[in-house]
Amino acid sequence: MATKVAAGRTERADGESSLVWESRRPPSRRGGKRADLLPGKKCRHALGAVGLLIGFGFAARGAEAAAAAPKPWHSAVKDIEVGPGKLDFGLNVRSRYEHLDNFNILHYGAAEDDDVLLLRTRLSADYRLSAQAHTFVEFQDARYWLSKLTLEDFGRSSSYYDEFDLRQAYFEWQRIGASPLGVKLGRQIMSYGDRRVFAPAEWGNVGNYWWDGAKLCYDTDAIQVDAFYAQRVLSEPKDWNLDHWPYHVAAIYARLRRLPVALDGFYVLKHDWSGNLHGETGTGNETRHTFGLLSERPAGQGWDYGCFAAGQLGEYGRDAIRAFGVIGRGGYTFPAAWKPRVGLEVNYASGDHDPDDGVAGTFDGIFGAMDLPYGWMNVVSWKNLEDYALTVSVQPAKPLRLGVEYHGFRLAQARDAWYWVNGRPERRDATGHAGQELGQEVDVIGRWQVNKGIELLVGYARFFAGAFVRSTPGDSQDANWAFAQLTYTF
Repeated sequence: MATKVAAGRTERADGESSLVWESRRPPSRRGGKRADLLPGKKCRHALGAVGLLIGFGFAARGAEAAAAAPKPWHSAVKDIEVGPGKLDFGLNVRSRYEHLDNFNILHYGAAEDDDVLLLRTRLSADYRLSAQAHTFVEFQDARYWLSKLTLEDFGRSSSYYDEFDLRQAYFEWQRIGASPLGVKLGRQIMSYGDRRVFAPAEWGNVGNYWWDGAKLCYDTDAIQVDAFYAQRVLSEPKDWNLDHWPYHVAAIYARLRRLPVALDGFYVLKHDWSGNLHGETGTGNETRHTFGLLSERPAGQGWDYGCFAAGQLGEYGRDAIRAFGVIGRGGYTFPAAWKPRVGLEVNYASGDHDPDDGVAGTFDGIFGAMDLPYGWMNVVSWKNLEDYALTVSVQPAKPLRLGVEYHGFRLAQARDAWYWVNGRPERRDATGHAGQELGQEVDVIGRWQVNKGIELLVGYARFFAGAFVRSTPGDSQDANWAFAQLTYTF
């Protein structure tokens, strides 16, 4: 069993660079101790606290240096000439405190109240051989304190905790030999389709999607096409991340250029041949074909819009997959001093209308961000969902942005489940008598870019439980959430 050894240790949206195949070792058996009080880990608890202090110390030092000199203090670790290329080092330290009332990251209900202090540290090195070719390596350490949740509560992979590990390690070469072809090989994150198709889920302390894969790129003035094959890395709290989730992914993503708006098309194949997926009519593999289009005009001045449509076909267990997802959004930024913007958005993901017909009608959220697009509290995911959103934002000063969001949540199909942010069913009424009214959420968010390297983000949100929550077993009280986050980057 490969374990992490200290001697070997060399946000919201960059090893061995060859593909790493699943080792299929058995899940680790860990005790139910608090993550910060694991036997023999008190020194690591102390190191985490020291890391927090060091990170904020760097932030303070960086702010002072920026005010006193034209060059930032960390310029000494940028553009270092090494052999035929130049080397950059980077650091990202993010700490966030959250108070969760009547829910936690895993479940909803009064017994799930929680407080958590999160710390995530990333250290990177980027070696540039030319403007087209570079090698990038990034390590990440993610820890948490105060929470009632133990590592055992999360299972084999934790959203909060992953000791010092390799997040990215890839080689990228664009426009090889002045051609339109390029490659990207190794461990990497991917972001496509307005974060709805692929996204790294940066809000999470660990992040959901890391990939060991190979990408081939074709890039011209008229079109850009990326084709890749990858396996998703299984993030393990205390072991080196060498294993993978039991599925393989191949995809093609294309963007047409020379158009007044963005127009993208995509195809994603997910194949899980583990043989243990339980459908309505039997157990088997999963082969899911997702195809769709995206068109958008980004926000900034005047009108903006976005349209996204995806269909899914294939087989889940022994069931036929017939599902789809649709997104429509539009907004207007007024030509005023505070740049006020008002936006409307509808997010729809089909549900399973009959749990016994042998058809899997629940849309799978592909590999996009499950968090934030559907409310900041992360009480839903893009599965069996109707989300009607209204957003209002202003920018009183260049570094300051304030926003309010309203989300009205409904189940697309009453007999399907309410799916939590992790994609797992939170509650289900197979009879459909509980209805479709899931609830409403209001978010108030403030973002202050203190300087180029320091960002402060604060927010409060409340979820108002709807008829479905009140009519199903479990707690039906409203939920509250507040947070404060500080990020330092160079």
